[in-house]
Parts: sequence; C-alpha cells; structure tokens
Amino acid sequence: MPEKILFSPIGGTDPIKYFNDGSMLHICRNYRPDVVYLYLSQEMLEYHRKDNRYVNSIEWLGDYLGHSFEVRIIERPELDKVHQYDIFYWDFREEIGKIVKEMKPGDELLLNISSGTPAMKSALLVMATVAEYRFRTIQVASPLKKMNKEYEERDDYDGEANWELNEDNAENAENRCEEVKCQGLMRMLKIAAIKKHVLAYDYTAALAVASEMEYDISEDAHAMLKIADARIKLNLKKVSELMKNRSFEIFPIREGNKQKIFEYALVLQTKIVKEEYADFLRGITPLIVDVLELILKRVCGIKLEDCCQRDKKTGAFRWDDSRLEQLGLLKVLEAAYKKRGGFKAGVVYSSHIGMIIQKKSKDVELNKNVAEIVEVEGKLRNVVAHEIISVTEKWFLDETGKNARQIFELIKFLIRAAGINAKKEDWQSYDIMNNSIIAYLDELV
Repeated sequence: MPEKILFSPIGGTDPIKYFNDGSMLHICRNYRPDVVYLYLSQEMLEYHRKDNRYVNSIEWLGDYLGHSFEVRIIERPELDKVHQYDIFYWDFREEIGKIVKEMKPGDELLLNISSGTPAMKSALLVMATVAEYRFRTIQVASPLKKMNKEYEERDDYDGEANWELNEDNAENAENRCEEVKCQGLMRMLKIAAIKKHVLAYDYTAALAVASEMEYDISEDAHAMLKIADARIKLNLKKVSELMKNRSFEIFPIREGNKQKIFEYALVLQTKIVKEEYADFLRGITPLIVDVLELILKRVCGIKLEDCCQRDKKTGAFRWDDSRLEQLGLLKVLEAAYKKRGGFKAGVVYSSHIGMIIQKKSKDVELNKNVAEIVEVEGKLRNVVAHEIISVTEKWFLDETGKNARQIFELIKFLIRAAGINAKKEDWQSYDIMNNSIIAYLDELV
C-alpha cells in the first residue's frame, strides 16, 4: 500500500500556537501522512525531551481523525546556529535522500516549508526549486493572515490545554495549506538537455538524462525515447516490440526489406545533418548495393540470387560464372571490365550491378544516376576506409563536384526507382518523431 511521508522541520509555532495548528500539525491534519519525520534543532529538541509536545499533538490528532501516524525524530542536539543556510541545505539534502531511498513505488513525499527558521525554509525552497527529489512542497498560511507579532510563552507549554482550545478542531475549520508549484530548475534544465539531444539525434544521451528523472518523465515520453534510440541503431524488431499496445506508428515504410533499406537511408541522412560525413560515406556502400539489387529486379527483371551463390560463411552473394553465362550477363561484365584487367567472379560490388542495369535498362535518367552514384561510391569508399582524413563539405566538392546533400538526392532518386514509394514527408520522419517526443516533454513543464 503506497504511503504518504512528511518531512518537517520544527519551529517556534509548532505544534499549536494562537489557538491554531502550527504548520506541521496543520499539514498532518489535511494530508494525513502515514509517516512523519520531525527535524529538531537544539532548542526544539530540548522542548521535545521536556514534554514530548510535538509527538503528543500528532497522537491526539491521530485519535481525533481516526488515523495512525508513525513519528520519527531526526535529532540535531549540536545545532544551535539555526540562521546558517548552508548547514540546512546539505543536511536536509542528505536526510531527504535517505528517505527517498527507502520509499517504495507509489509512495509520496510531502515537504513542509513553513516551519522552522528562515534559513531552514530557504534551504527547503531551494531544494524544491532544483528538484533533486520528487516531492510535494506545502506552505501553510498564518491563521492571523498577517505576521505573528504577539509573544506566547513556549517554555511552560501546556500541550493538553492547547489541544483542547485548538480552533482548527472545529468542524468547518479552514484548510490553510497551499502547495507551492516550484517549476524545478534542475528538472527544467534536464528536460531542456533531453530536447537538445533529441534534436541532435543523440537518443542514447537523451535516454541517459531521462533515466535520472524516472518520476518526472511520462511513460509515453520514456517509451518514445527508447523507440528512437532503438530505431537509429536499426534495431527494428525492438522498435516494433516497444510500439505494441501504443498509439505510436513511426515507420513510413513497413514492407520487409524495403523498410530496412529506407530506415537505413534515414540514418545516413542524420549523418549529413550532424556533418558526420566520413560515417555517411562509409555507410553508403551497403545501401547502394541493396538499392541497385532491387532496381535490377524491378527494372531489368533479373534476380541477384539467379546470378550468384551464397557464401556459406558470410551469407553474402558471390557471382557465379555459369549462371551469369546462362543469363547472358557474363559478356556484359567482361566487356565493361575489358580495359580494367577483365572481370573476375567474386564478391558482388555496386559497380557490377550498375553495369548490368545500364546495359539492360532503357531509362536514360536512371542509367545516368546509377553511373554517377557508382562512380562517387567507388572513388570515395576506399579513401575513407583506408586513410585518416578530415571529411568536410569542401572535401566532397573537391573530390566529386557534389556536396553530401546532392549525393543523397541521387540516393533518394534510386530508392524511388527501386520501388520504395516514400512520400516527401516520409524523409522528414526523424524530425516528425522528434517533434512528438518534444511534445511529450513539453507536457512536463
């Protein structure tokens, strides 16, 4: 069963003063916590040891309400400098941290910021503002609706008389509690950091920050971050599992291998946005091979598996001379590579498939773009794979006459030619997903 827990410093108006509840008792009355932690400085501890006034009042209130309060005392007998803010901030932080560690799922922590010295109240308010822990911050208005000026004897305190004369025991007594809606500076900063990481497509970093805010991130926001992280890692199976029983649908293309190719292309697109050009170049080779394979089948009616054998160890396609000859393709490749030392059957490269497409296809624009992407990929692949170089936008232009975005436009054209019918907005799928994540995060502030 979830519990309510109250952490309360004790001040001069506790437990009862001016015939009304002090802040601590008033919160107990109106919120009925199951556990009450009383933080007692030297002076308050002396009163507690003298007549047990704080615990007695809570027990009388419990009998009156028919509610059981468990009271735990935090003693600070050496604490006489109650004006020093620094002391309380670090001590409160430690004590509340201990309480939070013992809390069970569903438990709720209440914080009294109206009892104690100004330094105590300030320390708790700062804690509420930076929101290192999740709690409800409660302020209690004075029953006089103004500053408490008159003096009341506290040394010779008659607990029973104060309880009997307590006007807050009246049936229609006013509830003077008010929850302080601290925005939580630390919480806001962390949410801002998550947004920044999301917009940079760094979902792993976004998840790391979100894990520090377990109770301040909605279930939907957390799920979307996990989905985005799995998606950019191309763990599409995990994405599908995470989307089960949810209203999310982030895949624009859902058809088997076409989905895999399109999602891979979207990841490469993020590399361009992040100016990770070397990674972009290293990543285009497998994409181009897969896309050209689809074009070969769709446009030319040739299945790659009819021309190849599978490598038993790697599962990769390798050209088979006899099959190529049967399909009339061996002569095509031999002619294309005559000036390059001849064609040798082996690993399937994009240049091989490109040559066949250009020979068999009558689509002039397609053939032109296939030749161009094969040339770019062949020229740059080995440089990036085997040399330590700085790949910049200028480098692209110097080496190919095109920038990274222009090269990606070629890839998009070929993806359409392969029969992957992505709409214009589908290419903005990651940004659409990011906007959804940010919308969930905006609900938290």
